[in-house]
Amino acid sequence: PQGMWRNVALVKAVRDAVGDDVELAADAYMGWDIGYAIEMAKLLRDYRLAWIEEPLQAQETAAYSELKRRCPWQRWSAGEHLFSKWEFQPVIEQRVLDILQPDTNRAGGITEVLKICAMAEAAGIPVVPHSNEAHNLHVIFSRCANVCPMVEYFPDVEPDTGNELFW
Repeated sequence: PQGMWRNVALVKAVRDAVGDDVELAADAYMGWDIGYAIEMAKLLRDYRLAWIEEPLQAQETAAYSELKRRCPWQRWSAGEHLFSKWEFQPVIEQRVLDILQPDTNRAGGITEVLKICAMAEAAGIPVVPHSNEAHNLHVIFSRCANVCPMVEYFPDVEPDTGNELFW
């Protein structure tokens, strides 16, 4: 419970700082189980998160499906730890995520991520490629805005991530 309230306090502080006109998302980096994720979604509901990213392990498709069923107000995203269109196929077919986030480095490169985008587009699921590396811009700018609606962006921080093109 103490960890949950720290997470709530953090999200509240960021929401208070950025206001209501900025989309805010949270990343759990596979650190939650389904019970924790459901409780956090309930506790964070008032902060209108655009999505909660990777609350569970990427391959837990049944659990993601349950999250969507039990917390229909919350959008869920994942995919940076899925490798290739073949691992994305059941996720897309079963519609267990609201936003797909393939990592171009891990998923097989630009060509493979473009295939994932095509599969997602056919299913009506948006794609926000993981990370702000420059090669993701090639993917995002080559898709319609309904497919890749935004670029994930991290500010210029130390240590440098090697993504100077963004700044």
